[in-house]
Amino acid sequence: QLKDAKDRGNTSDLKLAIEKAESCGVDSLAARKHYSELTRQERQSQDGMRDLLKWAMSQKDGVVLFNVIQEAKKTCLDHPDLPLAQSKLAEIQYDECRRHTQRAIRNRDPRTLASCIERAKQMGVGQHEIEFMEKTLRDMTEGLGQGTIGNASGEPSPKRFVATGPPPPTT
Repeated sequence: QLKDAKDRGNTSDLKLAIEKAESCGVDSLAARKHYSELTRQERQSQDGMRDLLKWAMSQKDGVVLFNVIQEAKKTCLDHPDLPLAQSKLAEIQYDECRRHTQRAIRNRDPRTLASCIERAKQMGVGQHEIEFMEKTLRDMTEGLGQGTIGNASGEPSPKRFVATGPPPPTT
Protein backbone atom coordinates (compact mmCIF):
# COMPACT_ATOMS: atom_id res chain seq x y z
CA GLN A 1 0.00 0.00 0.00
CA LEU A 2 2.91 2.34 0.79
CA LYS A 3 4.49 1.65 -2.61
CA ASP A 4 1.16 2.19 -4.41
CA ALA A 5 0.62 5.54 -2.70
CA LYS A 6 4.19 6.55 -3.50
CA ASP A 7 3.73 5.64 -7.17
CA ARG A 8 0.48 7.61 -7.48
CA GLY A 9 2.21 10.81 -6.31
CA ASN A 10 -0.80 12.01 -4.32
CA THR A 11 0.47 13.62 -1.11
CA SER A 12 -2.65 13.01 0.97
CA ASP A 13 -2.74 9.30 0.04
CA LEU A 14 0.96 9.00 0.69
CA LYS A 15 0.66 10.67 4.08
CA LEU A 16 -2.10 8.26 5.14
CA ALA A 17 -0.08 5.26 3.89
CA ILE A 18 2.98 6.46 5.83
CA GLU A 19 0.93 6.81 9.02
CA LYS A 20 -0.55 3.32 8.57
CA ALA A 21 2.86 1.80 7.84
CA GLU A 22 4.43 3.42 10.88
CA SER A 23 1.59 2.29 13.13
CA CYS A 24 2.40 -1.29 11.99
CA GLY A 25 6.11 -0.80 12.60
CA VAL A 26 7.11 -0.67 8.92
CA ASP A 27 10.10 1.52 8.00
CA SER A 28 8.82 4.45 5.93
CA LEU A 29 11.93 6.62 5.60
CA ALA A 30 12.04 6.43 1.79
CA ALA A 31 8.33 7.23 1.57
CA ARG A 32 8.77 10.16 3.97
CA LYS A 33 11.56 11.57 1.80
CA HIS A 34 9.35 11.19 -1.27
CA TYR A 35 6.45 12.87 0.57
CA SER A 36 8.72 15.74 1.58
CA GLU A 37 9.85 16.24 -2.02
CA LEU A 38 6.27 16.13 -3.33
CA THR A 39 5.07 18.73 -0.81
CA ARG A 40 8.05 20.96 -1.63
CA GLN A 41 7.16 20.76 -5.32
CA GLU A 42 3.52 21.58 -4.56
CA ARG A 43 4.54 24.60 -2.48
CA GLN A 44 6.75 25.85 -5.28
CA SER A 45 4.05 25.58 -7.94
CA GLN A 46 2.07 28.72 -8.81
CA ASP A 47 -1.07 27.44 -7.07
CA GLY A 48 0.82 26.11 -4.08
CA MET A 49 2.70 29.39 -3.66
CA ARG A 50 -0.56 31.35 -4.01
CA ASP A 51 -2.08 29.33 -1.18
CA LEU A 52 1.06 29.69 0.93
CA LEU A 53 1.21 33.46 0.40
CA LYS A 54 -2.49 33.89 1.22
CA TRP A 55 -2.08 31.80 4.35
CA ALA A 56 0.99 33.77 5.44
CA MET A 57 -0.80 37.09 4.89
CA SER A 58 -3.76 35.89 6.93
CA GLN A 59 -1.48 35.07 9.88
CA LYS A 60 -0.60 38.76 10.37
CA ASP A 61 2.84 37.65 11.58
CA GLY A 62 5.69 39.57 10.01
CA VAL A 63 8.29 36.85 10.55
CA VAL A 64 6.15 34.14 8.93
CA LEU A 65 5.22 36.39 6.01
CA PHE A 66 8.83 37.50 5.50
CA ASN A 67 10.03 33.88 5.35
CA VAL A 68 7.29 32.86 2.91
CA ILE A 69 8.10 35.86 0.69
CA GLN A 70 11.78 34.86 0.72
CA GLU A 71 10.83 31.35 -0.40
CA ALA A 72 8.54 32.78 -3.10
CA LYS A 73 11.35 34.99 -4.39
CA LYS A 74 13.60 31.95 -4.75
CA THR A 75 11.09 29.79 -6.56
CA CYS A 76 8.44 32.01 -8.20
CA LEU A 77 9.95 35.48 -8.54
CA ASP A 78 7.26 36.62 -10.95
CA HIS A 79 4.34 35.28 -8.88
CA PRO A 80 1.35 37.64 -9.23
CA ASP A 81 0.58 37.61 -5.48
CA LEU A 82 4.12 38.59 -4.46
CA PRO A 83 3.62 42.40 -4.66
CA LEU A 84 0.51 42.19 -2.47
CA ALA A 85 2.36 40.05 0.08
CA GLN A 86 5.29 42.49 0.11
CA SER A 87 2.90 45.39 0.64
CA LYS A 88 1.23 43.56 3.51
CA LEU A 89 4.63 42.80 5.03
CA ALA A 90 5.64 46.47 4.87
CA GLU A 91 2.40 47.37 6.63
CA ILE A 92 2.97 44.78 9.37
CA GLN A 93 6.62 45.83 9.79
CA TYR A 94 5.67 49.47 10.17
CA ASP A 95 2.74 48.90 12.54
CA GLU A 96 4.39 46.29 14.74
CA CYS A 97 7.80 47.94 15.00
CA ARG A 98 6.38 51.39 15.61
CA ARG A 99 3.89 50.23 18.23
CA HIS A 100 6.28 48.00 20.20
CA THR A 101 9.23 50.37 19.91
CA GLN A 102 7.22 53.35 21.10
CA ARG A 103 5.92 51.34 24.05
CA ALA A 104 9.42 50.21 25.01
CA ILE A 105 10.73 53.78 24.80
CA ARG A 106 7.78 55.18 26.72
CA ASN A 107 8.30 52.60 29.47
CA ARG A 108 12.09 53.03 29.34
CA ASP A 109 12.40 49.27 28.89
CA PRO A 110 15.66 48.29 27.17
CA ARG A 111 14.90 44.56 27.34
CA THR A 112 11.66 44.99 25.39
CA LEU A 113 13.37 47.31 22.91
CA ALA A 114 16.11 44.71 22.35
CA SER A 115 13.39 42.13 21.66
CA CYS A 116 11.75 44.55 19.22
CA ILE A 117 15.05 44.90 17.38
CA GLU A 118 15.50 41.14 17.08
CA ARG A 119 11.95 40.69 15.84
CA ALA A 120 12.40 43.53 13.35
CA LYS A 121 15.51 41.79 11.99
CA GLN A 122 13.58 38.52 11.65
CA MET A 123 10.86 40.39 9.72
CA GLY A 124 13.37 41.86 7.30
CA VAL A 125 12.99 45.47 8.46
CA GLY A 126 15.38 47.81 6.63
CA GLN A 127 18.87 48.45 7.94
CA HIS A 128 18.22 52.16 8.44
CA GLU A 129 15.32 51.45 10.82
CA ILE A 130 17.32 48.77 12.66
CA GLU A 131 20.21 51.19 13.14
CA PHE A 132 17.84 53.83 14.51
CA MET A 133 16.37 51.35 16.98
CA GLU A 134 19.85 50.17 18.04
CA LYS A 135 20.98 53.77 18.58
CA THR A 136 17.88 54.40 20.68
CA LEU A 137 18.66 51.27 22.71
CA ARG A 138 22.28 52.40 23.24
CA ASP A 139 21.07 55.84 24.31
CA MET A 140 18.55 54.25 26.64
CA THR A 141 21.00 51.86 28.27
CA GLU A 142 23.71 54.51 28.59
CA GLY A 143 21.15 56.83 30.12
CA LEU A 144 20.02 54.18 32.61
CA GLY A 145 23.58 53.45 33.60
CA GLN A 146 24.50 57.11 34.03
CA GLY A 147 21.20 58.29 35.40
CA THR A 148 20.67 60.72 32.50
CA ILE A 149 17.48 59.35 31.03
CA GLY A 150 15.44 60.98 33.75
CA ASN A 151 16.08 63.88 36.06
CA ALA A 152 16.09 63.68 39.85
CA SER A 153 12.28 63.58 39.97
CA GLY A 154 12.18 60.68 37.49
CA GLU A 155 10.93 62.81 34.58
CA PRO A 156 12.40 61.91 31.20
CA SER A 157 15.19 64.14 30.01
CA PRO A 158 13.90 65.86 26.84
CA LYS A 159 17.25 65.70 25.03
CA ARG A 160 17.27 61.89 25.36
CA PHE A 161 13.96 61.62 23.46
CA VAL A 162 14.60 64.14 20.68
CA ALA A 163 15.19 61.43 18.06
CA THR A 164 12.29 59.24 19.18
CA GLY A 165 9.60 61.79 19.87
CA PRO A 166 8.37 63.62 22.92
CA PRO A 167 8.49 62.10 26.38
CA PRO A 168 5.33 60.40 27.61
CA PRO A 169 2.79 62.62 29.36
CA THR A 170 3.10 62.81 33.13
CA THR A 171 0.09 62.48 35.36
